[in-house]
Amino acid sequence: MEDDPTSHFLIKKHLKFLKRNLDMFPYHYSSLESHRITLLFFSLSGLEILDSVDSVLTPEHKEKIVDWIYLLQLDSKSGAVPDAWGFRGSLSSSGECWTPYDVSNLSQTYSALCCLLILGDDLSRVDRVAVLEGIKRSQLADGSFYARGQESENDMRFVYCAAAVCKILNGFDYIDVEKLCDYVRRSVSYDGGIAQGPGLESHGGSTYCAIASLSLAGRLWDYSVLSRRQIERLKKWALFKQDEGFHGRPHKPDDTCYGFWIGATIKLLGCYSCVNRSRLRSFLLICQDDRSGGFLKTPDAHPDTLHTYFSIAALSLMGEPCLMPIDPALNLPLKVAKASPK
Repeated sequence: MEDDPTSHFLIKKHLKFLKRNLDMFPYHYSSLESHRITLLFFSLSGLEILDSVDSVLTPEHKEKIVDWIYLLQLDSKSGAVPDAWGFRGSLSSSGECWTPYDVSNLSQTYSALCCLLILGDDLSRVDRVAVLEGIKRSQLADGSFYARGQESENDMRFVYCAAAVCKILNGFDYIDVEKLCDYVRRSVSYDGGIAQGPGLESHGGSTYCAIASLSLAGRLWDYSVLSRRQIERLKKWALFKQDEGFHGRPHKPDDTCYGFWIGATIKLLGCYSCVNRSRLRSFLLICQDDRSGGFLKTPDAHPDTLHTYFSIAALSLMGEPCLMPIDPALNLPLKVAKASPK
């Protein structure tokens, strides 16, 4: 096994993979153009966990990226209606000028703020009040949040994005935290996991979003949302998602990204010592591409930016040498999370 490249963490190859995606995305990413800022986040945050952002990007390059990110902002001076305030995912559809069809997206707003923090920006050009007002207006009566503007999809993913943005901008007073907590409470499934919404199937991704949201809001351990019994059931639910790696639902194949989604949930619940780290690490390393770098979803797939980032983040959670630690709730390198403006 010592001669097997999949038994080692191929840090140099992953660094090159992320750098390539930072400079230019492959053509098959074209359908994800509206999510460009999130793809940028995967590359930047992955490089930061590898402690390589400063060696890969010159100050001038950082400044250009920061300026581009601010072009995505729809603020109070943009002409956009308040429902649209926040950050877009790219400029492909509308350019710099706002149109009636141009709105921000909660997940892209979260990604934009994270990218700015990783690049060392002080967020002084963020229209804090406008961003938070946009989030306030996107909250539904049931406590969940619209993805963008009004009358769009709403589920636990956007609850998390709202909580994370409020944490970064110190703006929990803009949203109804009690309704948010009630939405999480009503989304607990019969099996102990947490779903995208009330009455739906529990899932590893939505469970992470719910638990991280409660953690960011300071409501995970006061037992007002989840009882002690529910938390203990949730620990078992999450731990039982491990075969070699983790999977998000029962009887599904292991998938590298759940090394973070489930792993971070377990970390936040304080029982990471119960994870079989050796098996998880072996699964993640088997899913490396030893030719071009990057991580695959499963051993028979192709490498992509999302699974590369979350695999590196999962390895960081388990304390892989040479990786920077990560904040499991904010999904940011710990150094960046601690340095964010208060």
